[in-house]
Amino acid sequence: MTEQGNVQYNVKGEKPLKGYEIIRVRNINNAKEVLDNFKNAVLTILKNKNLSDEDPKWEKLLPQGIVYKMKQLNSEDFANDEILVDIDMSIYKFQEIKRWEWYSSLEVEKGFDIIVKGYFNAPQFISFIHCQNVPLEDIRIIDVDKNKIYELKTFKDYTTYKILK
Repeated sequence: MTEQGNVQYNVKGEKPLKGYEIIRVRNINNAKEVLDNFKNAVLTILKNKNLSDEDPKWEKLLPQGIVYKMKQLNSEDFANDEILVDIDMSIYKFQEIKRWEWYSSLEVEKGFDIIVKGYFNAPQFISFIHCQNVPLEDIRIIDVDKNKIYELKTFKDYTTYKILK
């Protein structure tokens, strides 16, 4: 199955035999919305591979639940919370340095898991989840092969002082 097919149809937490990581998000009330927005962003980027990361069309193509929130962030937020990157940079990194492939997802009460094959170079891709008012303390990256859990850290998580509408 293609990566686009995996995003759409592998929704039971299916796992490859080895070489995968889990992005685990917990303790959020709008988990389905956050996951759906992230899935739709990934699908949009996959479907528009040839569109430049700097093309203004991205703001219309990407889920408005992400675009609208990203527009509420200012330079102070980006300086405090280096996990946040703007839309152009997120797309550039997805197109140029992505070292993972979506394998499956699983919704749970107040959270979700995303299973990816490969190395989820997290800071580059977590922005589209984090910008949806998801505190970094509620996101973990689990490297199954190494049996390691990674927490995401930043100078100051924007969600500690600002909630985006």
